[in-house]
Amino acid sequence: MNGLEIRRTDRVVTVELNGDRRNALGRARYAGLVEAARSVGVGEILHLRARGPHFCAGQDLAEFAEDQARGASAEGLELGAAAILAVLRCRGVVLVEAQGAAVGGGALLVAAADVAVLSDDAWLALPELQLGLALGASVAERLLPAALVRRMMLLGERAPATQLAALGVASVVAAAELVPEAARALEAMVGLDSAVVAEARAAWGGGEREVAATRYEAEVASCLRRFGVQA
Repeated sequence: MNGLEIRRTDRVVTVELNGDRRNALGRARYAGLVEAARSVGVGEILHLRARGPHFCAGQDLAEFAEDQARGASAEGLELGAAAILAVLRCRGVVLVEAQGAAVGGGALLVAAADVAVLSDDAWLALPELQLGLALGASVAERLLPAALVRRMMLLGERAPATQLAALGVASVVAAAELVPEAARALEAMVGLDSAVVAEARAAWGGGEREVAATRYEAEVASCLRRFGVQA
């Protein structure tokens, strides 16, 4: 599929962004993410990774400008939201392996993971307010403290991998160890009883994955209303 590759091996569905355009998220990649996440069954693992120096530069700004110019901003927003929601509601465990920049939607993909493995050069940013979009905090707060998310969105601050390591919310390793560390995480999770894992994921945090998804849907609906669309 244009912009990414989807591979299925045993119980692992790997989605690899192909490195083009700093892995910015546009229509093709959003569609691929939706397809892959929805194909993952209970007992399987969705593994998101990327080629190149950066995991994901966020929204494809060229497509974003095109959508605005032709009055299709709502359509673009719905496509992006569908991808984030598909990952949040994935029936299997989600592992994200990331290096370099994880911006906007890229940061939300990291936050949507059950397990995040980052290289020590990785960093997250949430520039949605700069694009006129009041959304993303609901998902980012799965990974980061709410106060930090607010600073990132209002002040443009970044969350470096070292900060995530200090918070204990991600595994952070040297760049050369990123792939082996992700492989170790996959090996550990593949060996677990799938039914028990599914039960645990549904119960953790009072069903926090679905809570985050529902909050994100509300954020998207609010943005759509600004575009004159009733979600």
